[in-house]
Amino acid sequence: MDLRQLRYFVTLANQCHFGRAASVLHVAQPALTRQIQLLEEELGVQLFVRHSRGATPTEDGEYLLERATVLLHYAEQIKQDMIARQHNPSGPISVGISPGLALTLATPLTRAVHQRLPQVRLRFVEAFAPSLHEMMRKGQVDLAILNGPMSLVNLHTYPLLTEDLCLICLPQDTRVKGPVVTLKQLARLPLIMTGIAKSGIRMELEASAAHAGVHLNQVVEVESIEVAKRLVHGKVGATVHFAAAVLEDIEAGRLVAYPIAGLHLRRILAHPSDRPASRATRELVNIFGSVVRELKDKGRWPHAALDF
Repeated sequence: MDLRQLRYFVTLANQCHFGRAASVLHVAQPALTRQIQLLEEELGVQLFVRHSRGATPTEDGEYLLERATVLLHYAEQIKQDMIARQHNPSGPISVGISPGLALTLATPLTRAVHQRLPQVRLRFVEAFAPSLHEMMRKGQVDLAILNGPMSLVNLHTYPLLTEDLCLICLPQDTRVKGPVVTLKQLARLPLIMTGIAKSGIRMELEASAAHAGVHLNQVVEVESIEVAKRLVHGKVGATVHFAAAVLEDIEAGRLVAYPIAGLHLRRILAHPSDRPASRATRELVNIFGSVVRELKDKGRWPHAALDF
């Protein structure tokens, strides 16, 4: 078994068709077929179910796909790292980030990387913390911002900041008044729930409300703050999020953000510790810190405190 065979295997598993995979790999289809057969013979398992529409990975094939993808990713990283020893860091880096946080960080982080690491290409993967944690385990994401209680085994972590969770509502909503609101005040409001259950903002809000004996009036659930914001403007209700995600609307007077007493979200930056981080990834950790600090110093990240 060699890297070429694994590359052939991963491409076929992703394309699910010998002809398409051969075209992507720029090899003859019989050569691809033969390499897959040799791999199956060596491993003693059937990796694909062949059928009229192509080829579908078996359970053993899916098992190998997860591991081969990680191995090929880090084989490429070794190549990039060796090149980087002679030149500037280069190559792609996958950054996992929640949709709401992407609104705040994607632009300044990209600008900073273009300035300091011009040969590095960022790929933002928008998902919530549980999915990002799993993606890092599988080698699909190099670096991610996580939050909430979760296992940090096999992770290098770097504290970023702690944010106040805020009630986001229309300025003319007379049912609440700032500058700080309590969980009990939320009970009489129709709430637009953002994110996913048992994660991040949702988990912090629902767990704190349950502990305080407060019943939340959840009228609709959405994943992104962008959709929640439209519903707030449509007078469907208020939402709970962090203020930086709606900063433009706050500055324009279209929305207000009132911190909720006792509700906070701690964010950390993480990358796998069971695999060596590339030089570019290590450089990006430092860039993350400088970008977050600059945003905070310039007032672009309100109701938050740096943890580093």
